[in-house]
Amino acid sequence: MKAVFQVFWHICLLRQSPQYVPTKTWFIFSVITANVLCEVLLSRTVDVEIDMLRVVTGSVVYMTTITALVWLSLQLRTHIERFPATITALLGCDLIITASFALLRPIADLINPGTSSTLLLLFLIWRVSVSGFIMHRALNTHYILGIGVWLGIAIMSLALSRLAIGTT
Repeated sequence: MKAVFQVFWHICLLRQSPQYVPTKTWFIFSVITANVLCEVLLSRTVDVEIDMLRVVTGSVVYMTTITALVWLSLQLRTHIERFPATITALLGCDLIITASFALLRPIADLINPGTSSTLLLLFLIWRVSVSGFIMHRALNTHYILGIGVWLGIAIMSLALSRLAIGTT
């Protein structure tokens, strides 16, 4: 387990390509499940009275849309064989970044209540950088283009997940 965490951590630090991520089906589903659980737990810490069904629905729609758009991107660039590693790297790194934010957020709130927003912005920038890096490697293109592709995927995924749960 430590070796898998190190692979994701090195990707999060932009030091390693996503091609080294385990691609067994059970592992991919484990990462997806852990992602949903982390999202639910983080949402619960932000708002105790939040509707868990809406959180799970939004998270599943978001990840499903990401999966479909990443598959489409790889299909268009004829790199579909990279799909399992790419989607696992994206979701695994998201899990690490989200868990890191969840661990640091209470500390930031203790230091200064306004620090939480700054911390969120820094983690969002980190998430975009890492996901852009993964897309850049998967699509075999420039880093900036990888970031652009990721931003398009993320915006469409967020819009569909918001639509699915009925928020604007």
